[in-house]
Amino acid sequence: MEHQAWVSRYRNELKGLAILWVVFFHSNLVLGGSLDFMRQLGYGGVDIFFFLMGIGLYRSLQKSDDLRGYASRRLWRVLPAYLPVLVIWMAVMYPTYGLSTVQAIRGVAGNLTMTGYWLGTPKVYNWFANAQFLFIFLAPLCYAVLAKSRQPLKGLVLLLSIAFGIGLTCIGLDQMMGVSRLPIFVLGMAFGMELPVSGKKGLVRLGYLSAFGIGLAAVLLCLNRYQELLNTYGMYWIPFALMTPGLCVFLSWLFHKAEKIRWLFAPLRVIGAASFEIYLLNIWMVELAKKNGITDAGLWALLCAGNLLVGIGYHLLVERGTKVLQALKRAKSA
Repeated sequence: MEHQAWVSRYRNELKGLAILWVVFFHSNLVLGGSLDFMRQLGYGGVDIFFFLMGIGLYRSLQKSDDLRGYASRRLWRVLPAYLPVLVIWMAVMYPTYGLSTVQAIRGVAGNLTMTGYWLGTPKVYNWFANAQFLFIFLAPLCYAVLAKSRQPLKGLVLLLSIAFGIGLTCIGLDQMMGVSRLPIFVLGMAFGMELPVSGKKGLVRLGYLSAFGIGLAAVLLCLNRYQELLNTYGMYWIPFALMTPGLCVFLSWLFHKAEKIRWLFAPLRVIGAASFEIYLLNIWMVELAKKNGITDAGLWALLCAGNLLVGIGYHLLVERGTKVLQALKRAKSA
């Protein structure tokens, strides 16, 4: 359907908006009014990433479900960017944390294997990389349920039920922030499958709009009246499973309407292509800025702009280095 085509075409634009939203969320920029509300919900940018990730992984497996090739492709995308930042961060920051020998060993092992967040190891670099790593390895199972089922809609309901059920086991735990994103990842895979829910455009659009409205209402209600549900029960994040598909479709529709001036969005596409590297560097930048008590809005704006530029440069470096390493690997195996 057309909305799937829009999201696929404007994938990098969406990723660009998502990382800008996340960088804004992590900053201490206070601008007042609705902008502050948008910043408060900026963690939703991560849900956009997981939704798009689900789409991308489904279509990657659709082209070839060879698990060895699939794992190799995904790890070549993640590890060359992740490992250098992680190793430098651990070398610089770990001596400042005052960890015991046992804590340091657990922390290093947890970071390197991208399992530390799930196992509660101390000083994990960031939860997102750990969740991304897990979801990459869950994707073939989700693909098998969706693509191989005679009734894929029932398969989707089953996967979502399991995802929400797993979420119940993490109530009150830090891992809730990651587990609560599993449903949106599953929905992204179903979206990539182009699961035929209805052929009526008006009904489909109403469904997206209704889901978005319900999700937003749930977040607002908890923010204003039931704040104890936000972290403990995951109501900061769970409603975005309802909001993100419609949000991505709506933004893609706007880009579609502006197709004649798509050249204007070239910077956004560049930022989107480098979004993972920008995110990795943003985590460390925010840690250092808050550790040093930076509160000046102008300085925060400069830090955020620098984060984008350095992240883009790092992405280009990683991209070039990866091509060199892959060429050497091919030459060695030839």
